[in-house]
Amino acid sequence: MDTVFDDGAAAERPFTVEGSLAHGPGVSDDKGGLVAGLAAVEILNRAGREDYAELVFLATPDEEIGSPVSRPLTRRAAEGAHYALALECARENGDLVIARKGVADFRIAVTGRAAHAGIEPERGANAALAAAHLVVAVQALNGRWDGVTVNVGVVRAGSRFNIVCPAAELLVEVRSATDDGMREAVAALRAIAARPAVPGTGAEVEELDSCPPMEDTDASRRMLGRARDIGARLGLAFGAAATGGVGDANTIAGCGVPTLDGLGPVGGADHTPEEWLDTASVPGRVALLAELIADLGDSRGD
Repeated sequence: MDTVFDDGAAAERPFTVEGSLAHGPGVSDDKGGLVAGLAAVEILNRAGREDYAELVFLATPDEEIGSPVSRPLTRRAAEGAHYALALECARENGDLVIARKGVADFRIAVTGRAAHAGIEPERGANAALAAAHLVVAVQALNGRWDGVTVNVGVVRAGSRFNIVCPAAELLVEVRSATDDGMREAVAALRAIAARPAVPGTGAEVEELDSCPPMEDTDASRRMLGRARDIGARLGLAFGAAATGGVGDANTIAGCGVPTLDGLGPVGGADHTPEEWLDTASVPGRVALLAELIADLGDSRGD
């Protein structure tokens, strides 16, 4: 579940504990959160805390590759939900996550016209040159809107030295903290592609994948307030962080469900051999999660 590591990584680098820090592939992202969720549910069951009408525990195996298979299931699970608590681990300073940027991936296919580069280059239309202009124009979108980033991650063009390049492609990622920002950035991207800088060339934009932002909303802020009240009773103090990373929480928030993330234990250095989890944070964070589930599930508190 939820790992970027290859088969055999756990055998090569098994779970270890040094002092209060646990190490191992995925120990923070997101084995710690998954186990914390299971522990919280077990605690609630043992304590007879069942004020909620229904509690759905959803674990997905493909989040790290964009949840291509599980996303429809996640959307169905979100139907009728009043709240969502996502179990990515807390930030290194203990903060919860109040917002995540949405992301959309695009392929821009640039077409030109081939010609012999030495004998009659004037008959060609260089798609590589058009692609280069597109790269500059697309990257220039950065800074136009707050909370929006645009990145040309891959550029491919041409096959031989002596041919005017007839085709090229760009792979572009857009991230935004809000739906409005995403719409404006995508519209600008399409407008740029519609006006190629090199005569005789054209460009078509294809959306490959998208995931909505988990926005910082009044409803999620109210959830944060309830979490902080519970945390204060447990001796835990924490703030709220916004991140550019995407998770399954984005999908649920995109369905209109108030969402709060980062409710696993404290960890860091995700996706690296140095990944760590602070085991000293586990009791408090599991207690926080369990109490928050019970609190949100008690309709008398609304």
